[in-house]
Amino acid sequence: MSHDHLGCACCNLPHLPTLTSGLLTESALSGELDAAFQQAYAPHGGKLGPQAVIFYNGVIHTLATGGSEQVDALGIAGGTIIATGTLHEVRQAMQTHQPDETDLHGRTLLPGFVEAHMHVLPSALYKSWLSLTPFQQAPRQQELNPEYSFQSIRQQILSALAQPEKLQKDKKGNPWLLGFGVDPSLMQPWEDITASQLDPLSSTVPILLMNSSGHLAYLNTAALNAANIQDNPSGVLTEIKIAEALLAAPQPKLPEFIASLKQVLENASAMGFTTVFDAGLGATEQPQLEIGLLKLAAHLGPVRIGAALFTKPEAAALDKWLQHYKPDLDSHGDQRFSIKAIKLIADGSNQGLTGYQNQPYACSHEHSIPGVPDTGLSNYPQTSLFTSMLGKAVGQGWPVLVHANGDKAVEYVLDSYQQVLTAQPGGISEEEAQKRRKLRLRVEHASLLNDVAINKMAELQLNPSFLIGHVGYWGYSFQSTIFGREGAQLLDRCHSAVQAGMHISLHSDHFVSPLGPLRMMEQAVFRTMEATSGKDVLNPGECLSRMAALRAVTLDAAWHCHMDHLVGSLEAGKRADLVILAQDPLDETVRKLRDIVVEETWLAGVRVHRHGNAPGNIAR
Repeated sequence: MSHDHLGCACCNLPHLPTLTSGLLTESALSGELDAAFQQAYAPHGGKLGPQAVIFYNGVIHTLATGGSEQVDALGIAGGTIIATGTLHEVRQAMQTHQPDETDLHGRTLLPGFVEAHMHVLPSALYKSWLSLTPFQQAPRQQELNPEYSFQSIRQQILSALAQPEKLQKDKKGNPWLLGFGVDPSLMQPWEDITASQLDPLSSTVPILLMNSSGHLAYLNTAALNAANIQDNPSGVLTEIKIAEALLAAPQPKLPEFIASLKQVLENASAMGFTTVFDAGLGATEQPQLEIGLLKLAAHLGPVRIGAALFTKPEAAALDKWLQHYKPDLDSHGDQRFSIKAIKLIADGSNQGLTGYQNQPYACSHEHSIPGVPDTGLSNYPQTSLFTSMLGKAVGQGWPVLVHANGDKAVEYVLDSYQQVLTAQPGGISEEEAQKRRKLRLRVEHASLLNDVAINKMAELQLNPSFLIGHVGYWGYSFQSTIFGREGAQLLDRCHSAVQAGMHISLHSDHFVSPLGPLRMMEQAVFRTMEATSGKDVLNPGECLSRMAALRAVTLDAAWHCHMDHLVGSLEAGKRADLVILAQDPLDETVRKLRDIVVEETWLAGVRVHRHGNAPGNIAR
């Protein structure tokens, strides 16, 4: 299998907005992006400088790596945490800063949340598409829609087609219907979508619908013709074929795209995130533009951004990154934007039936993807290429994130890690092996882990980051249809990973599932399958403690991202990134964690979000 089967949720992007200057010179890039960002941010006025504040009279969980985890007071100044401890101790330490004081009135103060794996730019791109996700609209957007079906999205599509003047136009001025978030695996009933279902909706307007995983797209015949795709009458496209279709689709304009990007980051801030990690930067043919966009957004917006560089399964693609970039792992200061890692993709999506498995999907006799084997897709049928690329990256000091969903993908990823992390005659030395293992190497999603895989990961000092929505949102579908009861028991084994001594993080993979650190905590702590109205638990032995779940969206997530020296806990000397909640997520009486109100979010000592009903902020 060639790279025609690229398995990447972020490589199937529409082209990013084209710069009017044409050539991507540094000055043109900077000038046009600056102008577009100025337009997006200027109406909101200038930022306040970092505040000097003492917070007290609330529940303050520091998650400190040493010392007390809960304190009475915290003081910040100049964008930095100055002191934690008793109110008297903090007042003493803050004397020279002339601080104001904030009475928390019993509310909870935590380190700012860290989103360990999302796709920032695709999330912004899809903001302009018709939302066809299985999740409800605001304010319940983190809940599954119990009425989700092909008929429900069919009606949305027909309503949009009835207003052609509002549809996006391609370069020729022709309208397209672009929809995002379609997920047959969560439909009631599951209905596989092909051109035959979409053609009756319109025979003239191209329809392109993106699966929620990002690994599949569904096109009607008009869209196939517009994209000049002649060899796929089913209209179901995978991976690189999606990119071909998107070349013909309408493209966003730079100002509108930046406005959407701003909205994505503000939504993250409103959820309590102060750091987000883009797990696939540089996926398009305009990597300079992508990096420039995120760098400006980080410096102007309400969150700091770390990133991993997306790498196609080609040696030349990796060499390009290694020649021009170095990982920024331990810089201090504000560090609003930093490139941290290399991203490799082993396979596709389990709920999209493209994750790479040892055995056929349990539902393969009922549901399948045209042109895809019943065991899913691997990006590296010649695993020697994967091992070579992995070894070259870690050999040059790069942390690596490897996307692996299916059990077969996990196997070959771990085998390759073992080869490049183990001393052997004629190979690397024991000293070099230990050096590589300390790079905080990650396995992304790590969806299906048996005991052998968990033990091998622990031995190699690998670290899983779990898309915990697989349990809450897709758990019932995995158990009842996709894998069967026994296979689903291997899904997102958070507790076993912690027990084995690994650092874990939780993530949304946004756009795949909604942003929400408290929702992710809830799904890890209770593991209820939400398609069953919360009645059934998927493998209760894998439930996390509340503290472990909180660490997985704060300190341990920051550790995964090589940012724990800056953020993730409330300790003197770290950046003053914090969140104030209406309730304590560690309170055992609070079960619906996702409903806890995020009242304030602070980034580097500046309040960047305030909920409408939050108490007044700073008072002397």
